[in-house]
Amino acid sequence: MEDLKKLAGGASALFNRAVQYTGEKLGTAEHTDLDAHFEQLLQRADKTKAQTEVLLKCTETLLHPDPTARAEDYLYDKLERTGLEKKRQRLSNLTQLGGTMLEASAAYGPGSSYGNVLLKVGQTEQKLGDCEKTFVSTATTEYLQPLKAFLDTDMKNITKERRALEVKRLDLDAAKSKLKRAKSEKGKSDEMIVKAESELRHAQSEFDRQAETTKLLLEGVNKSHEYHTRCLNSFVEAQANYYASCHQYMQDLQRQLGSNNAKIVGGGASGFSQSAGSTAMYAAGSAYLNNSYDHKVPGKGGFASLCNEPVTQRAKVLYDYEANSAGELSLTADEIITVWTSDSSDWMMAERAGQKGRVPMSYIEIIRI
Repeated sequence: MEDLKKLAGGASALFNRAVQYTGEKLGTAEHTDLDAHFEQLLQRADKTKAQTEVLLKCTETLLHPDPTARAEDYLYDKLERTGLEKKRQRLSNLTQLGGTMLEASAAYGPGSSYGNVLLKVGQTEQKLGDCEKTFVSTATTEYLQPLKAFLDTDMKNITKERRALEVKRLDLDAAKSKLKRAKSEKGKSDEMIVKAESELRHAQSEFDRQAETTKLLLEGVNKSHEYHTRCLNSFVEAQANYYASCHQYMQDLQRQLGSNNAKIVGGGASGFSQSAGSTAMYAAGSAYLNNSYDHKVPGKGGFASLCNEPVTQRAKVLYDYEANSAGELSLTADEIITVWTSDSSDWMMAERAGQKGRVPMSYIEIIRI
């Protein structure tokens, strides 16, 4: 009997909420509005949820560009949680490229010039792959996982309490409407009015209690912003370390390859002395290139000297620049100049109107052909 009373009471509450909701939509029932500060907290929570979802998606795309791989990782994560499957280790593209180059080096023989270069480049590509793996792991732990945890816990709790608050508000407004009808209709006993007032006080108390609980959770979004700021700083630090390590590895590789090129171009025999046939081919090719470049490039000393000439590019000047020393070159915005690399990472050598000098890289934009 007691269970039947509870069931009837629950059905009555659902019916009253449905009537109240319909009346609000039709504009025939009153609606309790939240205060302005509460509304601001709700709007900030909605904005935080939406922006966090976008940030999470874009960061996942950066760390795992392949959508198929992301879907596979998601599936294996689900299976791993149930204990059915362990996540497979996937090699990065850089690691796979490095392994392929090492296999090719072994096939050509590390004693050959090409095989030696493949060996060095392959080893560097694998180092880059290790750097990428470390960066992805750190970024996932320090940035992605906190964002996911925020959406899966904090925001879900806020959403749950907001729904409960909406239910309590419907109950409160239904109780207000009931009391209003009891007072306005003739023939209603004082006992019915007293009962309606009691239900209203109870509904108001439940609504106030739920509003306070929801408000505390909404105010906690500020602390989440502070925590996400620290997480973002960790992400930036991991990304900076990743690019710095990659840059250092590539610089080391360029120095190694530069020494190899010097041996090949300058010494000739060291790079092409594997057989008499290869030496003859190198000599014939060098003679042809020397003759070709001698008449095509006046004033140049053939192929060997051409290799020592800097590679020039065209660049557009972005801003006016006034030279601060004799070794610098003044620039005028929007003009086109010729540039080539220098010994500084922040400067380039340039030529305009027959004058040469250093120019800052931030003032120019290379024209890509």
